[in-house]
Amino acid sequence: MKISTAASPDMAVLVADRTVDKYAKDYFPRREQVTISFRGDIAEKHNYDKIRPLSEAQRHDPSTVLIEGLSQKKGTTAMYRIECNNWNLIEAVALWEQPA
Repeated sequence: MKISTAASPDMAVLVADRTVDKYAKDYFPRREQVTISFRGDIAEKHNYDKIRPLSEAQRHDPSTVLIEGLSQKKGTTAMYRIECNNWNLIEAVALWEQPA
């Protein structure tokens, strides 16, 4: 399942580009001090968990950006899909499960 705020495939690639740039500049260098929240419309599904970034951003495909992160509620690591929102903040939008 793909979740995206982008309206078109081209826009999704632009959002992914912006996400990679913003994360590399402002989040990864400060990963010990920052947490990433889930996007508002899906936060309840994840019990308002916050994710501590552990890895650099990775492109899974042209429009999907992933990071490894540590759940602040569960204490487990997993891969999370992230996006840069309209306010130029990084949000988690999904727990990434590798497609079968």
